[in-house]
Amino acid sequence: MATGAAVQAEAITGRLRFLAILQLGWRNLRRNRRRTWITATTVALAVLLVQVAVSLLLGIEQQSFDNLINYQTAHAKIYADGYFARREELPLDYTLTDLDELQDIVQSVRGVAATTPRLSFSAQISNGVDLYGCVGVGIQVAASDQDVFRIPQAVVDGEYLTLDEEGILMGTGLAELFGVATGDWLTVLTRTKAGAYEALDLPIVGLIGTGNPLIDRNTFLIPLKIAQYMLGLDGAATEVAIRFTANAHDAQTIADIGRAVDGTEQVEVKGWREMEQDFMALVRLKRTGQGVFLVIFIVLAVVGITNTILMASFERTREIGMMMAMGLRGAGIRWLFLTEGALTGFVGGALGSFIALAITAYFATQGINLTAMYGDLDIGYPVKDTIYPAMNGTVIMASWLLTGVLAALASLYPAARASRQVPVEALRHV
Repeated sequence: MATGAAVQAEAITGRLRFLAILQLGWRNLRRNRRRTWITATTVALAVLLVQVAVSLLLGIEQQSFDNLINYQTAHAKIYADGYFARREELPLDYTLTDLDELQDIVQSVRGVAATTPRLSFSAQISNGVDLYGCVGVGIQVAASDQDVFRIPQAVVDGEYLTLDEEGILMGTGLAELFGVATGDWLTVLTRTKAGAYEALDLPIVGLIGTGNPLIDRNTFLIPLKIAQYMLGLDGAATEVAIRFTANAHDAQTIADIGRAVDGTEQVEVKGWREMEQDFMALVRLKRTGQGVFLVIFIVLAVVGITNTILMASFERTREIGMMMAMGLRGAGIRWLFLTEGALTGFVGGALGSFIALAITAYFATQGINLTAMYGDLDIGYPVKDTIYPAMNGTVIMASWLLTGVLAALASLYPAARASRQVPVEALRHV
């Protein structure tokens, strides 16, 4: 008779396994609502902090990438063969000629929106008292540089360079270092390709604040014609910068450009990620470090579920014994407690995700002012004063599901303990 009851109970459990256990698990959580909500709130806080931190990191990364592309690297650049390996030295021995022909070839490639030549060189600037080494960049003021880069949008004082007019567009950090402003004059000293020294007095026509320390604190821009004249490189440039269309696939477009320019002259094509490989390595390192920290944080929060489920298993010893006496096997008991733990995790995760979404949505439009929080502190990313978190549905869903899974895993020990009860002894428990 007992065997028949056990078989019948097991058959019912088997037939209604998921729905029945889910209903029982939810009912059991509602028995002690205060304890359940305290545990779920702890999980919610962990999920909230994790998702806000990830959204902030994604936003900073995306702004950093946009900053690099818009103000420094473009989507890709073409260099004379051998220049890229020595680019830190800013050599003048590897230059591009026949710029018009090269640009026409590149612009014919599908996915290319615009190109512009630039001439980068090592220089020193002086205000008559101090001398400071920095990087000078000759840019093609007439249209093309503005089509590739977004320098005009970064002008915070004065105005953008005027075609063929002598003047300097200087980073705000560099101007602050010298204590100069728009309208002041500086002396630019450099060496020509032949090794002769050249000096030229130029007025500061504008200041730019890009949020990129390499530009703001160490770079000035002058018209390309003037840079070529100073360096004795008439008609030459050290690079041709390229902007892609919005729907272009970076890797494919770079490969197409490489095939198009192959044979025209000895050149090499580099994408922005390859140009900034050190920065990308730093990004990956920070992602890994933060990922480990955030997973540990969630695990520590979910451990509280172990305590909650363990307490429930002690409190319901007689109930467990009765269910087992009615034919419910150990596997059914385990699944019941695992379900309770998972439900606690999912409820807490959903609550934390909802609050995180609201916070992220608000700051995604309002932004977070870094200057107000940290002053001029360099956070290691080329971002402007205000950062905007980025929402990512995949991250939100993954962290919510991960929380539920970890909560279920955290319930393994209490569930295993409950399933090993001896029915007779459990029924005697007081």
